[in-house]
Amino acid sequence: MDMSMHLQQKLEAKLVLTPQLKQSLEVLKLSVEELESYIREEANSNPLIELKEQITTERTIDMARLHDGDFARGSISTGEEPFDVFNQIASPEVSLEQYLMEQLAMEKGLARSEKEVLLYFIRSLNDSGYLICDVEEVALQYGLEVDDGERLLKILQNFEPTGIAARSLSECLLIQIQHHKNAPPLAAEFAEKHLEDLADRQFQLLADTYEITTEEVQTIFSYIQQLHPRPVIEIENRQTEYIIPDIIVEILNGEMAIRINDGFLPQISINTYYEELLRINKDAEVNNYLKTKLSDALLLMKGIEQRHETLYKVTSIVLQRQKDFLKDGKKALKPLRLKDVAELVELHESTISRAIHDKCIQTPKGIFPLKAFFVRGIKTESGEAASTILIKEKIKAIIEGEDLRKPLSDQKIANILMAEGIQIARRTVAKYREELGIMQSTKRSRKK
Repeated sequence: MDMSMHLQQKLEAKLVLTPQLKQSLEVLKLSVEELESYIREEANSNPLIELKEQITTERTIDMARLHDGDFARGSISTGEEPFDVFNQIASPEVSLEQYLMEQLAMEKGLARSEKEVLLYFIRSLNDSGYLICDVEEVALQYGLEVDDGERLLKILQNFEPTGIAARSLSECLLIQIQHHKNAPPLAAEFAEKHLEDLADRQFQLLADTYEITTEEVQTIFSYIQQLHPRPVIEIENRQTEYIIPDIIVEILNGEMAIRINDGFLPQISINTYYEELLRINKDAEVNNYLKTKLSDALLLMKGIEQRHETLYKVTSIVLQRQKDFLKDGKKALKPLRLKDVAELVELHESTISRAIHDKCIQTPKGIFPLKAFFVRGIKTESGEAASTILIKEKIKAIIEGEDLRKPLSDQKIANILMAEGIQIARRTVAKYREELGIMQSTKRSRKK
């Protein structure tokens, strides 16, 4: 065996993210509300950034407080009514089960049996959003290892609202802390082990135990107070809050007009005092600091400008493809992929994904997530692609018109669709039926 060493040259092409590109990508993925907060945070840490308010907005934020109470009380939600994801997105009234099933429908890479377990977990949540079934028993019921049951529960616990499907107040708070990048040190340990001590205001005891100051304990206490002990409060709050769209689309004189909604964002400018100081100051250390902050401010301004340009381009292409939606609604949506838009605007798919992330668009038909216009499709005999939304509508209509004494099986529904020229497999019908929240034929059967 040859054990000798050799030198070999290898040429590789690597993408290096410049500070400007990093800033642009960071800003691009933010919603308009997140962008406002981000701008204010940057201004607070950068003396060269000066903000000018365009309008005054008042917001009321309901802050959850740490208090005594049994958050595990409540009844299991077992509603069997079918729901339409697109309608629920646009509706101000969304049940917890519908909200979670919408997210489950978007989850990729899960087997059908795994989705069934997740659906069982969803329907085993009480009115506060806590899981009230035993994971080990559920795993046994579905023929899984307990570790697999825990793995699936973790998937559900990553859904919104943050803290959902916890089995205790402590776990609920821990889930939220894990999702916060800037959680205070020891916050997780305090939530796991010392909730009672915090509730009793045993600040000195905790300070002595962890060799920290009482002020640090109070900081952790204040942080935990702001977490939601009842996860569903986020959904309840959302139902009474106004959605601020990132993009506004109007029809003016028969033409479509697109506007990026930045009307309430503070305007950014460079503080003239520090700009002048940079010119006259002779201290190298101060100059380096000011130059760095000036560069950061200019990068932020450029990033926001590029965000607006990218959002406009992407929205323009999306609505050109989905122009019939503005006239005929969701049934007129056509199949559209990230790849299709990326090629037309000459950007990477990941950039398009960031551009539509958490963005809402206001149209004459209502307010929708921008991602709702990206629809999968199935080929028909004519060679064209039918959107999955249209196919789901057809499946829903077929089931609504069936004889409940002899409900149609998934295969029979597939046969009906194939007779209409839609090439679809039985398992695909089953998948869409489940995403619609409709039970299988054996459970729909009843005597009239």
